[in-house]
Amino acid sequence: MSQNRNSRREFLHKLCCLAASGGAAAMLPQLRMLGTALASSPALTGYKALVCVYLSGGNDAWNMLVPFDNTRYNVYATARSGVYNAATNPGGLALTQPTGAQITQQVVTDLNGASGSNQYFLHPSLTATGSSLAQLFTQKKLAFAVNMGSLVEPITMAQYTGGTVPYPPQLFSHADQTNQWQQAYASSTATVGWGGLCAENLQAQGANLTTNPQLPLSISISGANRFEVGAASVPYQLSSGGLTALSGVCNPTCNGNNGVRDEALNELLRAAYSSDFAGSYSELFQQGRDLYNLLSPNLVAYAPKTAFPANNSLASQLQQVAAMINLSHAKGYASRQIYFVELGGYDLHSGFWNATGGHASLLAELSGALSAFYTSMGPTDVNLQNDVTVFTLSEFARTLQSNGSGSDHGWGTLQMVLGGAVNGGKLYSNGGGPISGFPNQAYGSMSNPNPNNFSRGQMIPGIGVEQYAATLAQWMGITSASDLGAIFPNLKNFPSSNLGFV
Repeated sequence: MSQNRNSRREFLHKLCCLAASGGAAAMLPQLRMLGTALASSPALTGYKALVCVYLSGGNDAWNMLVPFDNTRYNVYATARSGVYNAATNPGGLALTQPTGAQITQQVVTDLNGASGSNQYFLHPSLTATGSSLAQLFTQKKLAFAVNMGSLVEPITMAQYTGGTVPYPPQLFSHADQTNQWQQAYASSTATVGWGGLCAENLQAQGANLTTNPQLPLSISISGANRFEVGAASVPYQLSSGGLTALSGVCNPTCNGNNGVRDEALNELLRAAYSSDFAGSYSELFQQGRDLYNLLSPNLVAYAPKTAFPANNSLASQLQQVAAMINLSHAKGYASRQIYFVELGGYDLHSGFWNATGGHASLLAELSGALSAFYTSMGPTDVNLQNDVTVFTLSEFARTLQSNGSGSDHGWGTLQMVLGGAVNGGKLYSNGGGPISGFPNQAYGSMSNPNPNNFSRGQMIPGIGVEQYAATLAQWMGITSASDLGAIFPNLKNFPSSNLGFV
């Protein structure tokens, strides 16, 4: 019996991962979560949500935050094949150093350093009027985790080349590194994500406050993803346009022949099936209909008042996240939720400086969407700024060195964390490991490579994804060392399990 049940669960798990896409997404909520009593964890209080923003393709993060002082800026510019100039240096990737009024708009000071030291400037796309991440950094609502990547344990270049310390499989591969970031586990055999495992842990702690129907804690606005897949669960999915109704039946109001079709469908769903496949499919289908009926009457009414940028796919997704957070909190559906959104296009081997689809336009889309979302969480709208934390993921940064019209796959990268609970205005690096990392050694001379930098400027990370993810998990309420170790198997290999940015 136990073997059959496990086989059935595994089959359904794979079925849902395959089928949860497009218009069918709303029909496939999480399977019933498994959980055990977590007596060692304190009771969850209040409401909290995590929002994962995945930058698909490998964001060239070294152009998001750049050293401002002349010495370090010159090292950066040299490493990036010089400052871009369409006529004289079309292969250059470096940004121009800010001057005049641009200094006020773009330059930020890392509060980890002494006053006036450790200054950086943000990419101009991140500092545009009305969507200034520089302003949020100054207000201590935005933090950067720097030189971070998939690791088994801390590693130096000497250990890497000598083969004395294990390192992640399939480095520089989009698919594998996407999985490893979303798993927070450097393994090629894992099939679950850290968001999904955290949701199951929080579920076992009583984070889901609804029973019939039960709204899953993991919700995706961008289709199927590894991040939100748990040991026995998959995310509930809806599109940036909201919920998708089942055509030709009652939703829940009937008209015309819809009532006849609806009753016929209900008879099929109520039937007793001897096949596990048919019975479980019927159960999942019914859960999807129940969740549609739960959410659809109110979702539009709880849309945020904040204006989100038009023609911005990420903004549309985050606008739907804001509505779901507002509705879920107001109706008491859950005390913890985990969301996933995605913005693609970052695999810029070429076209880096294109006006449309280039790196600057992608960062402008990101900045506008993040700024609007943070505003929508404010006191004049949803009023949950201190309870919602947004963080970015991307499979890797790019090579510092240009390939002529873009950059190639790297390793260590930079991520952002945004929210009222964020200990912002700071750069978080190294986590106590042996690697100096950014900003101290991130940019090595190409003729005399940095000891933790491959020949084309692929940085060996100083922070493991596990440390970054575990910090966020602890903020959500997963504090037991054994629970953290189960979700993040390599966390024990690092000197710190909490980077302190939230």
